[in-house]
Amino acid sequence: MLDAGNEVMESLKKFAEETDFYGFFIGIGAVKDLKIGYFDLRKKEYIIKEMEGEFEVTSLIGNISRDENGEIIVHAHITLGGRDYTLIGGHLISAVVSVTLEIFCIITRRITRRFDEKTGLKLIS
Repeated sequence: MLDAGNEVMESLKKFAEETDFYGFFIGIGAVKDLKIGYFDLRKKEYIIKEMEGEFEVTSLIGNISRDENGEIIVHAHITLGGRDYTLIGGHLISAVVSVTLEIFCIITRRITRRFDEKTGLKLIS
């Protein structure tokens, strides 16, 4: 569980460092002041949208792996509900917990990612 004020992606990376965690996670809660992305395959880059205000996290899902050099990679997607009951989602770049974020982890074997020239992404190998 993450408390108000914690940065989500930094907290997940720190958790992985401290516990040597590899696996998947899911979560629900509330966040604010976030950045999400949509990957443009043609340009091989994320189009980033910054969002201010508070949002309900209707779904947070992702995995934690390492690249060939052992660097921790937190890959997360998020779906958010706004005050007007519309939903938006994408690749989570950053977010701050506004109330709480309940995260449940599923441990797996070691997951490794390798750079893929075709997509420009580090993909699970």
